[in-house]
Formats: sequence, structure tokens, C-alpha cells
Amino acid sequence: MTMRARCGIAAVLALGVMLSACLERELKPLNPCLVSGVARSVSAKNIDKIDLLFMVDNSNSMKEEQEALRDQFPKLIRTLTTGDRSDRGLDPFSPVTDLHLGVVSSDMGTPGVNLTGCSADGGDDGKLKHESSGAAGCAATYPSFLTYKAMGGNPDAFARDFACIAVLGTGGCGIEQQLEAPLKALWPSVYFNAKGEMAPNPVRFLATTPAGTMGRGDVGAIQGGSLGFLRNDVKTGISLIAIVVVTDEEDCSFKDNSHLAGAANAADINIRCAQNPQNMYSVKDRYFEGFRGLRPNNTDLVVFAAIVGVPPELVDDKARKGVNFSKEPERNAYYERILNDSRMQQEFIMGPNGGPIVRASCSKPAAVPGGVPQTADPPRRIVELARLFGENGIVQSICQPEFGGAMDAIIDAIAIHLKPVCLPRPLVRKLEGTVGCKVIWELPRQGEAPESTPTQCAAHPDFLTSAGVSSTTKGERCEVKQLPVKNRAIPTGLGEGWYYDDFAADLATQCLAKEPQRISFTSGARPLTGVVVKLECLDEIQKLPILRPDLAVNVKQPEIGTPCGKDTAVSAAQEETCVLTKGDGAPDTSMFCHPERNVCVMACTSPTQCPPAWDCDLRSDTLAHSGPRGGFCVNPTCGGETDKEAQ
Repeated sequence: MTMRARCGIAAVLALGVMLSACLERELKPLNPCLVSGVARSVSAKNIDKIDLLFMVDNSNSMKEEQEALRDQFPKLIRTLTTGDRSDRGLDPFSPVTDLHLGVVSSDMGTPGVNLTGCSADGGDDGKLKHESSGAAGCAATYPSFLTYKAMGGNPDAFARDFACIAVLGTGGCGIEQQLEAPLKALWPSVYFNAKGEMAPNPVRFLATTPAGTMGRGDVGAIQGGSLGFLRNDVKTGISLIAIVVVTDEEDCSFKDNSHLAGAANAADINIRCAQNPQNMYSVKDRYFEGFRGLRPNNTDLVVFAAIVGVPPELVDDKARKGVNFSKEPERNAYYERILNDSRMQQEFIMGPNGGPIVRASCSKPAAVPGGVPQTADPPRRIVELARLFGENGIVQSICQPEFGGAMDAIIDAIAIHLKPVCLPRPLVRKLEGTVGCKVIWELPRQGEAPESTPTQCAAHPDFLTSAGVSSTTKGERCEVKQLPVKNRAIPTGLGEGWYYDDFAADLATQCLAKEPQRISFTSGARPLTGVVVKLECLDEIQKLPILRPDLAVNVKQPEIGTPCGKDTAVSAAQEETCVLTKGDGAPDTSMFCHPERNVCVMACTSPTQCPPAWDCDLRSDTLAHSGPRGGFCVNPTCGGETDKEAQ
């Protein structure tokens, strides 16, 4: 009689590439057959580029905040370009190799209205600010935006250059349009819809001239535009867009300027927007949809962060601890606590000049002894926008003593998209150098794929094999060729594909110390935008602790299934991994390192030598692959195959 029972459960480990999150959830045992498994899938976008735009409030109250921001630029740039957050003890991520940095002010003027300190012609009008601050170490001039390339780039010098253009000074218009300014800087004057067809532009801007109503995203630098700042070419790789707003007041991005008529002084101006919310643009319709519209087919590649007038204790590490921002109910509860706080309500009080002002939401001590404490107004519109962005939204406080924590939070939001493919538990590599897993690409359907993304496995027959059609995406599924690893080195000369990597020199910086293994792809097999990547593992390694009364209790004992071998012949040291220790200290060699499976198994010549309900596999092909130790114990109901007739 032949007993052949195999595990029927596939552990599916879904992977992201470069930008995707690591497998964050702890893997849970499925049954005795399998070591672990979790079901998850992500979209691969292969991101190594970031276009980072700072909107810096340049009104009269922002001098100290701009200086505090300047001090944190080196940390931000260094972390993004190295992927190293070890000084915080947090997980690393794949470094950015191509970075654009730009800055825009909050000064959009007051189109059509003459006000003291504000231009009726549009102020800075969404133009990228690149004038040198003239501080020590700054150049005389800078391009409209800065570019960093990993090859030959100096991140410290890059950070210094950015500080030279990002400290804008004060004197800007007191009607701050913190959301309108970056939208105008990035939105194109000529609009193409998601299908790539030219269409009527859905976003126009208040201006005194027809040309001024158009965005600057596709306008050359000589004409005051930001052409080239955003990368949209799917052939060369699109970028992640990150917009960071730094301000101590509420957004006053208006669609109707009637509330500004007759404003005679700055104090009066500062409350006009709060008193006339009907004149403001919709946060959701204009800015949430507008910023995401910059990536019409990849809206998750837009991050929005704000350093604003929120009380620090509502958004600090303690407040964020324990909140799983990937879960909408937890995220909503977090934002409800912020928006429902009494300090975040817009209330009018009598100001020092006898006129009404907005009650401050937070403050911090004066920069100099005897000076006036710095205050900020409740930024409800900006917080609502961050909330709409979900995991891609972040809020920090401008009232913090310094911005180190704010930069950490912004880095965290960006790094979600830059995680390497680290695995929370090791896989066992067999003698031939492979692991018992399959990497599957789920391709987009024809007509829904970016230009460079295949819709059929036949497009890359050298490393893709058809695996049917996905029931969810209805696109073709392709198995990616696995490349065997020998001598713990990157496979070469074997074509394109993926391999199990537990040896690369950068694992220590790219993965957590407790997760020193990942899935790596050769350069030609890196998944392209629109591909959903899954790792499917059918791991038949049986694990069972050896619970015998004659074994030492104060010694860590190997168990059936303990990894022992590598991708070479089993050595004496690897054999020792499977040696049990008896209570008197004597070695017990009843287990051995299987030369093909590379795990500890228990030697046997009959079932009586095996654990209860297990059997002794003495089939001829088993004996041929087990080496001189012969048969070994298996669980016949869970992956084992025995042949009673051979006994």
C-alpha cells in the first residue's frame, strides 16, 4: 500500500519592489506542514526617484521657523539618499538615487485686489524660488530646482545648496495660499487625461491675465515654470511626488476675492479667510484630486506632509505610537482627535490692536529672551487634506522646539514606498541553490498597462512562463524564472530572473537585523509599473521539537526541520547543527543534516524509531538522496511520502 499525502495549502507571500512595504505582519503558522505564510499583494512601481517640493510660508511670522527648517535639511537629504535610519533604530529602506528638490512660497498675491504687502498681479505666483540667500557657503545663483544623482553626488553639499534657496525670508503676502501655490507650480498648462489625450484643462487659477490662469508644470524656467521637475516618463521610470507644506497659519486659497475688498490693515486681512469659508476652494475637490491628478494612473505615488500649527502633543511620537496608519478606522480616529481638540477650533478673540484675531492653536517660547512667543493658527483645512491622503498623509507641529521629529515622520511617509523586499523569516535553500517558492507576475490587461509594461508573458520568454489568467485582475499570470545561488554569490551567466538573497553585503543596511533575507531581481527582471508581484511558497519542511526525557534541558536542542546545510555539500560543522545533547552531556547523532533538503531529519530504519504518528521513509529514491545515513522520519499526513511495500 502506498501512502502519498501532500500539503495542499500554499503560503502566499506578496512582494513589492523598491517602493513597496516589507512584509510587516508577523507570519502565523498555517499547519504542521508549513513554517509560515501570509497572503498579500502589492503593485510594483520600481521607484528610485523622488520629486520633493517644499511650500515655505514667507510671511512676517516665519523667520525662526525657516531657520529651524534649514537646520534639518541635511538630515532629510542624508537619510533619503542613504536609506539609513540606524541612528533611530528603525528599518532601513532603498536609497533614492535620483532626487529633485524645489521650493515655492505661500505668496500668491491677491489677484485683482490692491492690499498693503500683497501684489494684485499674483506675488510669487507659484514660481519655484531659487534665489541664493547669500549666506556663507552659498553660491551666487542656482537653477530653478536642484538635482541629485547618486553616481558622483554629494548629499551633504546638496543639502547645503537646498538650505541656500529654501530660506525665503519674510515680507511675503499676509494672505497665505499654502495649497494653491504648490498646485500652480506643478499643474501643467496643457492638460492630457489618463488616456494620454489632450483635453480641456480642468484646473485654472485666479489671475489678471489669461496666461496667468494656467499652471506652470510644463512651462520652461525662463518663463517662470517648473518644466522637468516632475518625472512622468514610464520608460525611464516615474517619480514619487512629495509635497511638504511648512506654515504657521491656516490655508487661504481662495476662488473668490470678494472677501478681500476693503481690507485696510494686516490684522483685518488675517481673519478674512476664516470669516468667509464659502470663498475658499474645496480641499478635496481641488487639492486632494489635483495633487493626485499629477499621477493619474498612479495616484498612490503622491505624498502630502504638513508642518503646521497643530499642538505638538497631538502629533508627536507618543500620539502616533500604536496607530496603524494602514487601517482606515485607526487613522480616522487619530485625525478625529486632532480636529476635535478645542485648540484646533477657529475662534475669534480680541487682539492687542483692538481688532479680532484668530485664537492661536499652539505656541512656543520666543527665540530670544524677552521676545514675543511664537504662535500659530489652527490649520484645519491642511489637516483635512493630510487625512484624505491616508497612509500618504502626515501632519507635524510647527510649535515643536525643533523639527527633527517632523523630518523623521516625513521620511517615514516617503519610505513606505521605498522598502526593499525583506522577508520576516528565512527560507531554506536546497542543494541545487533554489528555495521552494515561485515568484508570480500578474500583468495588467491590454489597454490598461503603461507603455513599457508587458501584457503577455510571451513578451519576455527568457524569464517568464505563462501561469494562466488572474481571477482578480483578469490579466495574464507569469512565473518568473528562479536563478540558483551557488557559493552565496549573485547568480551570473544564467539569464534574467529572481533569487533568494541572504548573503548580500548591504542586507545589514537594507533589512532589519532580525530579517536578514530578501527576494532580489536581476536588473532585466525588475517588475515594471502596473505589475502585481506575488511570492508563492509551498514549504513542505516539517518541523517538530524532540521531547525526550534523556535530553539536556539547559541546552538549546535542534529539532526536525532546523536549517543546517547551505548550497554546497554538507560539512562537518553543518552536521553538528543536528547533534542532540543528552543529559549527561554526551552527543546523540540520531539526527543528521539532509544533504538535499538542508534541514535536520531523524535517521531511522523502522517506524518505531520515529515520533508518534510519523513513519520511516525507506523508499529507494529517498535512500539515493539521503546519503550514508539512509532513511529518515516523515509525517505521512503532512508532506511525507513513504512506500510500505519497500519495508
